[in-house]
Amino acid sequence: MNLIYKKHKNLIVSFVKNMQFRIFGLGISFLIVLLINRFFGVAVFGEYSLIVTISQICSLFVSFGIPNTLIKIIGNRNYDYPAAKKLLIKSFKITLLFALIPMLIFYFGRHFLSNSIFKNAGLDSYFLVFAVAIPIFVAHEIFVYFFIATKNFLKFNLFMFVVPNVLLIVFLVLFHFLGKGQYFTFLAFSLAIFFTVIIEIFTVFEWKSKDSIEVQSTKMLLKTASPFFLSGFLMYLLNGTSIIILGLMVDEKQLGIYNIAFKVANLGLLIIVSISTITTPKIAQLFGENNFIELKKTIQNATKLISILTIPLVLTVLIFNQAILSFFSSEAVIGGNVLIVLILGVLINAMSGNGDQILNMTNNQDILRNITLVCFISNVLISVIFISFYGILGAAFASLFTNILLNFLCVYYIKKKLGFYTLF
Repeated sequence: MNLIYKKHKNLIVSFVKNMQFRIFGLGISFLIVLLINRFFGVAVFGEYSLIVTISQICSLFVSFGIPNTLIKIIGNRNYDYPAAKKLLIKSFKITLLFALIPMLIFYFGRHFLSNSIFKNAGLDSYFLVFAVAIPIFVAHEIFVYFFIATKNFLKFNLFMFVVPNVLLIVFLVLFHFLGKGQYFTFLAFSLAIFFTVIIEIFTVFEWKSKDSIEVQSTKMLLKTASPFFLSGFLMYLLNGTSIIILGLMVDEKQLGIYNIAFKVANLGLLIIVSISTITTPKIAQLFGENNFIELKKTIQNATKLISILTIPLVLTVLIFNQAILSFFSSEAVIGGNVLIVLILGVLINAMSGNGDQILNMTNNQDILRNITLVCFISNVLISVIFISFYGILGAAFASLFTNILLNFLCVYYIKKKLGFYTLF
């Protein structure tokens, strides 16, 4: 262990600092799952999870790949903070304009979506809240990626994992004691993001930008962002597709059970994302400097560290899956096999390296776009077939298959383009 620490010292130190906030945020997020299930019921948690998934997919669509583009441009060109902030303002002008379209679609189409598509009239109010909140969700996503791009990981962790989750708990408890239910869970989520964005605005714009600073033009920003947009949108759909299809094919209770298992399985992603947050801007910077020796070392060290830390967590979930699920709800125990399949997918992600961001940050975003398109189409077809036969377990198997395909293709093309494997 001492040898591993010496070899990966800088990465481990950064990871530990980053992980402290994420563990705090993780604990609160599981408390949120527990509160919604205990206060409002498993069925309401299923509705809440469905709308949150749709909102996150829509936010990715509206952001048009701008968040990852910020990381790449700021890293490749080594922008200072005033220049980065001016690029941020330009990004807001683009994305908030795009937000008008889904706002109108969800506002005027909410009755059709809830009654005709999801066969659940109770979702109408959820969609109404979502239509109003879309710009806030998009602004929050842009802000947190800006913090990554400028390597301000303290602010990223605070506004990604701590502030919104704490505010969400406050609003959930408030609405519970006021006797509110159903869509008020999502209203609590929306209010938490709204007040988080208000704080982010005051944090980022504490100094006035210099108007004379020249940054990427709007045309070039959109041109750079477009491959990121499609690949990022499809990447999220790979995770969200099963939830949406389940929302169409199973009842709210089954959807809630699947989402509890999904949340637990995502524990493993905590380690992957924590290290990726640190390494992604560094990969962009090293590639921009043409420092391929250090680039290879950084990527391979990150994969090794992710795998070493993820394997014990996966083994724990495999052994104690039912005990873990029973903590959230006695009904959730039947999702034990679902959790096992999902956590195996996380293990594959960990041992393959963070291929999507490596391709994105090394001018191979077009390849990632094509990979995610193939995987998305495969996932939709397999999810529909497997869910119709095996329900929520079928959704988990569809997710596992897609993980294997995605990671195989990413590893193959990274080897082809950069000359080395990312495998553990």
